[in-house]
Amino acid sequence: MKEKKVGAAKFLGERIRQWRKTLPLKSYELAKLINISQGSLSDIENNKSLPSADTIAKLYKYTNVNIIWLLTGQGPVKKAAGVTSEEGEEGVEALEPYGQDQSLKELVDKVVRIYHHGDAEKKAHLKGFLMGADPGE
Repeated sequence: MKEKKVGAAKFLGERIRQWRKTLPLKSYELAKLINISQGSLSDIENNKSLPSADTIAKLYKYTNVNIIWLLTGQGPVKKAAGVTSEEGEEGVEALEPYGQDQSLKELVDKVVRIYHHGDAEKKAHLKGFLMGADPGE
């Protein structure tokens, strides 16, 4: 028998999907980032299951989603400016470190993703480009 969701939980999966589609992340990339299977993320986004507390905590820890909005649908979608990531990496902020320039943030996010998840060849290309593009001080 399928469990009927009520209240805020009824739209939780839809909000996760809505938020993810604003990111430069595919579903499999988000699933990998928060350490769940792509199938589990799909089930959550399609309201077939609810995310565990651990999954919600990882969304908070590794992304810029505002958990209050995620759980209730109220407030801003993204964390307040100045909230930093819990990843333990210096200088990596969870949210909008470049103000209104969203395209720059997306590029920086891609560079970080390549650095963390890219193969050796992609990392070498990235390093070569950055070394050649750096005007120095």
